[in-house]
Order: sequence, then structure tokens, then C-alpha cells
Amino acid sequence: MNHTVFFFLLVQFASVLTASAQEYERYKLLLDTTITSKHLGYDRDITVTVPFEWQQNVDKDFPVVVVFDRQNQRSHNYIINTIDYLTSNEQMPSCIIIGIDSDQEHRYKETLPLATSKNGLAEANEGFLFEELLPLAERRFKASKFRLFIGHSRYGYFTTGLLRSRGNELNGVISLSPFFHEKNVHLTDSVAVVLGTERTSTLYYRFGIGNDYPEDFHTMDSLIHTKRNNHFNVDGKLFKDADHNATPGLVIAPALYDVFEYWSLQQSAYMRGEKGGHAAVQELVENIEAHYGQPLGLSLGVLNGKGWECFNKEQYHEAIEAWNVMLTHYPNFSEAFLYMIEAQLALSEDVTANATEFKKNLATSAMYTEEEKTELLAELQRLTGK
Repeated sequence: MNHTVFFFLLVQFASVLTASAQEYERYKLLLDTTITSKHLGYDRDITVTVPFEWQQNVDKDFPVVVVFDRQNQRSHNYIINTIDYLTSNEQMPSCIIIGIDSDQEHRYKETLPLATSKNGLAEANEGFLFEELLPLAERRFKASKFRLFIGHSRYGYFTTGLLRSRGNELNGVISLSPFFHEKNVHLTDSVAVVLGTERTSTLYYRFGIGNDYPEDFHTMDSLIHTKRNNHFNVDGKLFKDADHNATPGLVIAPALYDVFEYWSLQQSAYMRGEKGGHAAVQELVENIEAHYGQPLGLSLGVLNGKGWECFNKEQYHEAIEAWNVMLTHYPNFSEAFLYMIEAQLALSEDVTANATEFKKNLATSAMYTEEEKTELLAELQRLTGK
């Protein structure tokens, strides 16, 4: 069987299983849990969703996307499905997605600053996120320090405020139907401060507003078009007749695309390049890290695709190198060894070492079901006769 087809069939098979269970193509639910917050003084319920290549005992971390208001299932599920769609189409990297509940008893105070009310918990909520949740995600869920926050309505307001207070610890904020003004708090002033701050990497801010806060939109839009900062990439969109609860669906896909467009362009450069080796990937990885301030590896699909591009051109040495590069980024993708074996056979090389490594890798990989592992071992038998 042609290995490109084999990989496609396996991914499609896995996708059907995953989709039927979780309704995602590239992601799986890791856990639902509760965190007792010392900063807030009460429990927060969270859901952790991870990409299919995530594995606890593999040394690979992933950027983290925090999505607030998990209790609003319609918008929350739509956002995660959009992330899944863009990831499946190589338009954004595989991420760890953390959904956070806010019950009606606490939601208002969680987003209310002390400057507005002495009962406000926004600062405590900030402490929960940056001193409790994110460190926990790094320790337990293999989250990297690349962080994107997505918030709607009051959490759009709250996440916008974090641009000033935590801008150096964030890579992006997407605010859906935010407002920008409360008593003693003017977030347009906060964004103006960020626009005037020197940075060495790019911070992204996208906001979309419907028919609820058009005046706030025009105030912010005027600011961002009169004051520029090459490292603060900010833009907004007004949907003048859209209802408050419609804006998440209208805003999220283009906003996510904007944040990860540079990453996607670097991947495209790799596919257009003549070579697929470590040096070519390293240069692009360095470009990405310089732009975002945090590393974002290339996707499994692109790294694998480069190997097959070289293979189909009968550039077998280059194909082997490309798949070795893929294994450094995705060490539990056992099929890479089968691909290299096929290239080695075309070169009349000894495949014993890669056959041994394949079996060892497959035994510990969590990317495959037992049925898939059996099929892969049968493929090794077909290729090598042993």
C-alpha cells in the first residue's frame, strides 16, 4: 500500500472514532476537573482538550488557548470546533485548549476590577489564571508559554484589560462583543498605553462587536487607526446588526487565522523550499519564535508532506532527512520509520535499524489504537518480509 494513502486512511479512521466520541477531528477530551483557587477562594471547573498527537510521556509541549465561559455550550463548542477545523487545515498549530466555567454567582465579580467596585474579583481572577491555572497546565498538561485568551462579553472586557497588565505574558487576546468602559476604568486608555510600549515580539489583539456596543467599537477603532505599533497587531470588526450572542461565531475564525497567519506562512515557505532538512526547518522555527516571542513548531501534516514531496521526486536521501526532522518534532509518530524504510529500500540500504526503532516506538506510542498498531506491524512485514 502506498504510505501516503495508508497515513490518510489511518487519520481518517482515527478521525471518525474521535468525531463520534468528542465531535472533533484533531482533538480529544483529556479531562474535566475542578481547581480550588486560593486567589478566588472557591472552585473553578475546567475542561482540558488536547491534540491527538499529545502524549504524557513524550517530551513535547503545545501552545495553550484559554476559552472562558465554558458554561455557554453553544459558543464554547463552536469556538473549539473552529480551532479543530483550522488545525486540521494546517492554519493554526495543535494547541491545548482549556475551557473555564463561570457560574452566575461569580461571573460578574470575576470580571469586575477593584477600581470599579470594592467587591471586584478581577485582580484575584488574574492571579488564579497566571499563578495557579497556567503553571498547573505547564506541569501537568504539557502547555508551553505561548498563551492565547478568548473571552466573550464581560470576559471580552476582562481579557482586553489583561493586554496592559499581563501583555508580556500573553501572545494574543480575542475579545468577542467586549465593552471598554466601566466606572473608573477606560480600556481604550489601557490599549493606548500598550500601543505606546516598545516590544520585541508581536502581541495580537482582535475584537468584534455587534449591535450592543457600537460606540465602544468606534472609540477603539479610531484609536488603533491613529496610533500604530509594529509589535502590537490590533484590529477590530463591527457587525452593526448582529446580536450579542452571534458575534462569537462571526469573529472567531478570522481572528484565529490572523493570529496564526505568520506561522502558516512560514510553513508554506518550508513546503515551497527545495530542501526539507534540519537547517531549513530550524531557520523557520527561529523566525516564528522571533515573531511571537515563543516557539511554535511546524505541523505534523506539513513536516510529513515535505517528506513525501521529496520521496515522490525520488529524492530519497532528502525524504529520509525530512522524516527524521518530523520525528524530532513528533517523536510518537511511528509511521515515520516505515516511510524511511521505503526510501531506504529504494536506495538498496539496510533497514534493520529503522525496523527495530519502529517496533520500539510503536509499542509506546499513544497515537494509535491497538488495531492500527496491528495494521502498521503488518505493513512492516510487507515491506521487509520479516
